[in-house]
Amino acid sequence: MKYCVAVLSCIALVGCGYNRVETDTFTITNIDTTVVEQVHNQPNDRDNGVIYPSSRTIVMDRNIKQRDSIDERHYPDFIRLGLFEGVGLIGTKTSGGSTQTGLFGLFYEIDRIVKGGYNPDTSDYFFSGYIYRFGIGEWKLNFFGDDPNWTWGITALEMVRPDADATNALRGIGVLSIRKRFYFRDKIPYFAITPQFSMGLYPSAYGTLQISADIGSIGGINFRTYAGYTYGITQYSEGKGVSMPFVGIATSALDFLNREEEMEVEWKYHEHSAWDISLVDLQLISASNVTSSFFAPDKTGPQKPGITGLNGHLLSATLALPVLDHRLALGTSIVNVLILGAEEYAVSFLPLRLSYFWQPFNNLFTVEPFAEFGYAPSTVVHLGARAALPLSDNFSVLVSMGYASGETGSKIMLDTEGDPINGAPGITPTTSFSCVYFGFGISLFDRIFGRDELRYWKNYPHE
Repeated sequence: MKYCVAVLSCIALVGCGYNRVETDTFTITNIDTTVVEQVHNQPNDRDNGVIYPSSRTIVMDRNIKQRDSIDERHYPDFIRLGLFEGVGLIGTKTSGGSTQTGLFGLFYEIDRIVKGGYNPDTSDYFFSGYIYRFGIGEWKLNFFGDDPNWTWGITALEMVRPDADATNALRGIGVLSIRKRFYFRDKIPYFAITPQFSMGLYPSAYGTLQISADIGSIGGINFRTYAGYTYGITQYSEGKGVSMPFVGIATSALDFLNREEEMEVEWKYHEHSAWDISLVDLQLISASNVTSSFFAPDKTGPQKPGITGLNGHLLSATLALPVLDHRLALGTSIVNVLILGAEEYAVSFLPLRLSYFWQPFNNLFTVEPFAEFGYAPSTVVHLGARAALPLSDNFSVLVSMGYASGETGSKIMLDTEGDPINGAPGITPTTSFSCVYFGFGISLFDRIFGRDELRYWKNYPHE
């Protein structure tokens, strides 16, 4: 419980520094002078003079009104703000086998996801371990004579696992870091070499010296290669020391980077490269020709519920491509879970999705036909169309229909209780599926952009 409180506190600290407001207060003074001239004609002629004053009267009325005017300008107040980064580590195993998490530390085996099984045969695993980072924030460091591109940062939670031996794991809450970026490309997507040092004190005490080659951020998507060295004291085995030189390949999502000059550009003038960025999409599904519902696997035939499964995307981005008025788009998600029924499912890490982003009514209501390919750990071809109706900047209602065909990738046959048949993993069931479905649901922290909000053809500095 205390770990959860500490992590949530760090995430709140990271999130609080994303926006800077500059306020100009003016006092506006309006001065208005009204002049009224009146001539009172006499009933007969007479000379006007000392005895008879002029019949013309002049009245002057001066009014002064003052009011305050407040002008607020909103700017980004961060160099980097990210939600998740995954790193697949190469050659770090010592006393244990591979964690079997694969490229970017994400590609778990399907049976391990479904049942939590672990394959002790790790001889053919190229990636030994992983680093996960959650809640990443960086801000400008004004320490080295205002030398540009120095930052200090906080990572809410960092998990370092060199191999499958749990006593070698390191975990840090509120990890401090110092970085210096050397940019070789100053247009989106940026390319930079970044030396950095980080230090965690709790619950493990450790330090990391590393260098990375970074490409991004475009739509919050980044790719990095790492080389470095970590040494620390793990809390899992009575102060055991962990020494870990490493090389890694990383990706991150909802991870946004600003150059220093971009911090002086108002939010409303910032460039956008993606049609859609979302934290999580979740839909309930009614699928045809499935054996039973995921929510009631023991009921078949007429007793089968109408809702048979669900479809969820986590940390998604849909990037505009420079064709068809930029409405042809390439998208991906950190993970896509497509459950059509109790035995028909697919889990895809970083699937590739090609779509056409159509906004027929010149507002943010969107119709998106798509073709998606998931390659690991399940193999699936997913064709369909999705309609999204934004109800606010961060919330949308979804309706979809589609067709999915593929292989689950599982080697374990599960019974209706969710246990392997006869307790014997290795029984290979029929894992192929092919279904038509209809779905409806919601998207949370979902930001859909209009055509006029994209940076393309605007002659922006980063065009």
